[in-house]
Amino acid sequence: MNYTELHLHDHYSALDGLNTPAEYMKRANEIGMTHLAQTNHGTLAGHREFQTAAMGAGIVPILGVEAYISETDRFDKRAKASRKDGTQVYNHIILLAQNDAGLRNLMKLNEIAWAEGFYHKPRIDFDSLEEHAYGLVMLSGCLNSIICKALEGGDMDKAMQTAQRLKSIGGENFYIELHGHYPPEINQGLLLVAVTLGIPIVAT
Repeated sequence: MNYTELHLHDHYSALDGLNTPAEYMKRANEIGMTHLAQTNHGTLAGHREFQTAAMGAGIVPILGVEAYISETDRFDKRAKASRKDGTQVYNHIILLAQNDAGLRNLMKLNEIAWAEGFYHKPRIDFDSLEEHAYGLVMLSGCLNSIICKALEGGDMDKAMQTAQRLKSIGGENFYIELHGHYPPEINQGLLLVAVTLGIPIVAT
């Protein structure tokens, strides 16, 4: 199955979506979807309920997380007001387990985020992501991703550099993520990044 066609955010426990996993599975069956992903904010706590509902409905569950990532490092606990370098305390990135090894790495990254990187949110960084990237599919993230924030601020160089770094970590398993509700200029910037660097695109 192609993740670019079948990925869907759930965000159930973060209340970005109010449906239960069982309701999502019912709808997935109605529209002929065979795979469904769950990517709660910063936690894997919803995986068991989601997986149980998926298996009961004949849907293949893709277990993931909308992780919080620090663009400096996970030990950087400077307050937002004191950051003169334009970095944020955290940004978003989507991580999906492709296989058992990926699920183990997802669990390890979640452990690192809570045990070492917690500051306002449980955070990973590029170093931990690189160390535990095997078996993961990575999507660039929503409007609060590092790439989108760079584009929002007019910094195409930073957007390109960040995308190149993520591509170097994820290889062919790294995708630029587009949303239909984004401002047109953001999607145009993301498309330019993707085409320039040869990164595949996924619509979520």
